[in-house]
Amino acid sequence: MKTTYLNNDAAQYWWLMFCSGILFIGLGIWILAAPVSSYLSLSLLFAFGMIFAGIFEVTFSVSNRKRLHGWGWTLSGGLIDIFLGAYLLNLPLLTMVIMPVIIGLWMLFRGFMAISSSIELRAYGVLDWAWLLLTGILIVVLSVLIIADPFFGAINIVVWTAFAFLLSGIFRILLSMQLRSLARNL
Repeated sequence: MKTTYLNNDAAQYWWLMFCSGILFIGLGIWILAAPVSSYLSLSLLFAFGMIFAGIFEVTFSVSNRKRLHGWGWTLSGGLIDIFLGAYLLNLPLLTMVIMPVIIGLWMLFRGFMAISSSIELRAYGVLDWAWLLLTGILIVVLSVLIIADPFFGAINIVVWTAFAFLLSGIFRILLSMQLRSLARNL
């Protein structure tokens, strides 16, 4: 028996994913608009952004636990966001040193989750699943660029992270629109 991402009305809380997407896009725009901001304030901004996005995702997964097959993956992603956000918030000086690797690994995990979600949506006949897959692949590519050369990542963390946040936000908004559409059709 095939396990699918959605079951009937699991997407009724699509707006939580939408809110986290808006949050990530806002973070990405702010990062691009204020590249000269201190590295410390950037780590604090990441921390708060990850915590709030994690809260949205945990709420989404718990709200849909009876209707969402594999909801534990979404829950674990949200918990990882909250954990990393709390870590970044509590140890900002150490975080400045290792932030490129943390952000790169976090975005790599998010990219693979995006790819997996797009493949699951394909099983439901969603026509725009390929755009979601492409977005997930781009998130993975950006994360690998950050991880591959942490010094380069530290120098360019503002730009790469902004693009990664923008892509992650776009993915979450596209996913939420697909979830909303599926909820209406199911």
